[in-house]
Amino acid sequence: MHNRTTIRPVLLLGMITLIAITAIATAPTCCAAPDNGNTDIKIAVNELDPQPVEPGRDLVLSVTLGNYGRGVAEHAVLTIMPDSPIVLKNENDRIMRYDRIIGYGAHVETYILYIDPDAVSGNYDIELGATLTDDGQHREQNLTVPVVVRGEPKLVISDITVEPEIIKPEDTFNLSFRVSNKGSGTASTVQVTTALDNLSFVPMGADTKIIKRLDPNASEQLSYRIMTSDNAKVTSYAIPITMSCNDESGGNVTSQSFVGINVVGDADLCIASVKTRPENPVSGDIVALTVKIENSGHGDAESVKVTIDIPFDGTKTAFLGKIEADDDAPCLFTFYATESGDIPYRAVISYKDDIGDHATTKELILYLGDCGNGNMLIPALAAGALIVVGVFYLRRKK
Repeated sequence: MHNRTTIRPVLLLGMITLIAITAIATAPTCCAAPDNGNTDIKIAVNELDPQPVEPGRDLVLSVTLGNYGRGVAEHAVLTIMPDSPIVLKNENDRIMRYDRIIGYGAHVETYILYIDPDAVSGNYDIELGATLTDDGQHREQNLTVPVVVRGEPKLVISDITVEPEIIKPEDTFNLSFRVSNKGSGTASTVQVTTALDNLSFVPMGADTKIIKRLDPNASEQLSYRIMTSDNAKVTSYAIPITMSCNDESGGNVTSQSFVGINVVGDADLCIASVKTRPENPVSGDIVALTVKIENSGHGDAESVKVTIDIPFDGTKTAFLGKIEADDDAPCLFTFYATESGDIPYRAVISYKDDIGDHATTKELILYLGDCGNGNMLIPALAAGALIVVGVFYLRRKK
C-alpha cells in the first residue's frame, strides 16, 4: 500500500516533465534562442576629413555598418556612390560584401576619395547603400553624406602687349594684359595694381583696376597708360603686377607677376662746332677742318662715321667709333683748297644705336679767301702806312 502511494507522485512528475520538454521543442524559433530576433542595420559616419575640401586633394571617409538588432543579417552588401567630381581612389572598395553580421555586430570601412582638380566649388553628395537578407526578407538602408568642395582662386596674367614696342626715355606707352582665374574657386573684388614705386615710370591714369568677380576659367582684359621718366636708365625693367582678391570663405588671396619692359637708348648726333686751320683759309691753302660731333640723346652711338663732300682733294671721311650719351668727339679732315668764295658742302653722319641704323645730313658752307687779293693787300697796307707817316712828318716840320 505504501509502495503504490509512492509510485503515483513519481509518475505524475515524469508526465509533467515530458509535457514541458514537448512544449519547449515545439515553441516558435523567435523564442527558442537568445540570438534570434529582428535585425536593425544602420550606416553611421565616423570621419569625413577635411571639410571643406579643396579640389585636387584627398578626402577620407570612415563609416560603420552596424547591426543594432538581435537578429543575424545575412548576405549584407555596402555600396558607395560619390557624386562627380569626387572619385573613389580604390575601385575595389566600391562594393563590400559580408556573409553575415551578428546581432549587435558591426564592420568599419574607410574610403580614400579624391577631388578632381577641375572641380567647381559647391555642395556634393556621397551616397551609401546597404542591402541584406533578414529572415529571408530583403532589406535596404541608405545614407547621404554631404561634402563641401571649396576651391581656391588662382589669378594669372597672359596675352601681354606693350605699344609701342620700342620705348625710350620720356616715351608714353600702353601696357595691356589679360587677368584670368585659373583656380577652382570664385574670386571677388579683384584688385590689379601696376606697382611703379621706385621705378622710372609714372602712371598716366589709375594704377589699380578693380574686377568685381572672376569665376573659375573667366578672364578680363586690362590696360594701363604709363610714361617713362626722362632720367630712366637704358636697361630692362620688371614691372610688378600685384593681384589680390577675396575667396569664397572671405579670406584674402594675393599673388604677383612681372612684365618686362626694355627701355632703349636713342642717340642724337649733331654738329656742335666747325673750326678751320688756318682760321681764315684762302685758295691755295692746305686746310685742316675740325668738326665736333655731339651726342645729345639718351643712348650711345656706335660705329660713328662722318663724310664730307667738299669739292677738293684730301681726307674726307672720319671714323669715330663710339660716342656715349652726353659726350662729343672731334673728327679731322684735310684738303687742298683750290677755289675761293663760299663753298657749300654736306656732312653725312651715320651711326647705330639701340633702335637701329641712322644717317643724318647737315648742310654747311666754307668761306675761302682769294689768294691774289691777299698778296696785293699787304703791299697796299704798307704803302698807305708810309703815306700817313710822311704827312705827319711834314706837318710837324712846318
